[in-house]
Amino acid sequence: MPIWEYLVVFIQDTDMESTSQEADLYADADIFTDRLNTYGRAGWELVSFEWVEKGAKAAFKRAVNAG
Repeated sequence: MPIWEYLVVFIQDTDMESTSQEADLYADADIFTDRLNTYGRAGWELVSFEWVEKGAKAAFKRAVNAG
């Protein structure tokens, strides 16, 4: 049976000044995607994602070597 460790992070939204609301959405999506991929490459599996004011909270888990 695996043993898990958990990590909860806050990913801050950017406060870009732009006249195009659409541009903000795409830039912000890139930031969130990059951060999530960084954790994924480190072996963390995303188990929860929640939009909150000024960003998002993400919870991850990964198996711990019990040896």
